[in-house]
Amino acid sequence: MKRAMASMAAGVAVAVTAVALAGCGSVSAPGGASTTATTPTTPTREPGQAGAEALARHDRLFPQVAAKCAGVAATPPSAPAAAPTGDGGTWADKYAENHAYKQTVRLLADAQCRGEAHAARIADALRPAGTSAAVGEAGLRAALQRLGYPAELVDVHTSAGTPGFDLEIPEAVLCVSGLLTARPDIHPHGMYLDGGCTEPKGGH
Repeated sequence: MKRAMASMAAGVAVAVTAVALAGCGSVSAPGGASTTATTPTTPTREPGQAGAEALARHDRLFPQVAAKCAGVAATPPSAPAAAPTGDGGTWADKYAENHAYKQTVRLLADAQCRGEAHAARIADALRPAGTSAAVGEAGLRAALQRLGYPAELVDVHTSAGTPGFDLEIPEAVLCVSGLLTARPDIHPHGMYLDGGCTEPKGGH
């Protein structure tokens, strides 16, 4: 009886050891060989690069924009060259330090293309309205909604009597901002490092 119980205890110990080894990623193979289990890795994306599903949704929502940018690869832009100042630093370094709160994520080539296409379609839609004074905040907000941009993703504001907007297009990971002056300035950009599409207040 004691011998039988000892045999059963030994069997349980072997089983527990096998489970523990399996939990650590080791699997016993026939013949006593041991293999290590591997887990698939998710492909990495560039900072600011949209996921495939989100980008496909964007292209369904805005087929004209998608058509203009078909075939544009998600390549990062080239870094601008820094000009030396002669005092141990560069002008670009000093500017970046003083305006760090204004920094945005750089758009990849495909996002830049989509952003420019969005800016162009917004400008075309607003052009028949005439001057910026004739548009106003309410008219601007309504025009953007008619173009398919949800109200919760649009920030309409007025600066020095001139209406403007900041628009987030999350599916393509980009922003479009505009100021409706006599010559409207509507342009795409990446999201601010602090988050969102509206320029944060601050700096020194």
